[in-house]
Amino acid sequence: MKLPPLNALRAFECAARAGSFSAAGAELGVSSAAVSMQVKNLEEWLGLTLFTRRANQVRLTDAGRDYYQRAAVSLAEIASFTEALTEGGTRRPLVISATPALAQLWLPERLKLFAQVRPDVPVRLRIEDDRIDLEAEGIDARLTYGGEHPEHRTQVLFKDRLVPVGADPQADMRSAPLVEVAWGETISSVPGWRAYFAQHGIERQDLSPAVIGQSVPSVVSLVQAGLGIALLPEQVAGGEIRAGRLHRLPGPALEMARPYVLVTAHYKSRSRRLSALAEALGVR
Repeated sequence: MKLPPLNALRAFECAARAGSFSAAGAELGVSSAAVSMQVKNLEEWLGLTLFTRRANQVRLTDAGRDYYQRAAVSLAEIASFTEALTEGGTRRPLVISATPALAQLWLPERLKLFAQVRPDVPVRLRIEDDRIDLEAEGIDARLTYGGEHPEHRTQVLFKDRLVPVGADPQADMRSAPLVEVAWGETISSVPGWRAYFAQHGIERQDLSPAVIGQSVPSVVSLVQAGLGIALLPEQVAGGEIRAGRLHRLPGPALEMARPYVLVTAHYKSRSRRLSALAEALGVR
């Protein structure tokens, strides 16, 4: 059986799908030069030119397009078959990485649904902020807010809105102490109290936060302790609101600019475990 070098084949498939060597390198955890070298090795092995190269751009040739269509299907089938073969043996855990807000407030009920559908699949949950390298860290799925992930498959979980909440349902937004969420250096699109009052024409003299929490879960705890009122994502904090541990205060909502998303590697798109997870998470 005459097979091409598999590392070169995977580099080619990734570059053809991503549309560039740099994006392929980011997905594979190597440099763009390494991807280029692997593709060149494959071209020499085949005796075909798979890409035309101009400046920093690459485009598939007719031969490259034909070869990609077959290579992508074959690699996906190998990945799917390998997963099916290993699932019943070592029971490799499904590694899920999530932001603190999703992991602690929103995800548990969905993981319960996943466990009912796939009780044979153990889950390893990692709670961490952004700047996660899926490939290098062995992560199967990343749940996060917004962000651009052109090198990976991105599916929308839901779009949320910020609502005022407090421990006291009678709290007055014009005078109650304000609690803010520090969303971190990777997120700039989530408005705070100042934008909320300005957009909805609510007059308030003191807009300085009394307390700043480093995550949504920490702010939930601060509000529940009676330290003030906060703007929190309605769906993310929905369990706390429904349980009566937080109270939705009368007042308008503020739409969040970006959705919460599920991020996975493209080559895992046929994974039955990830498909079951996406369904449990409500991805359509």
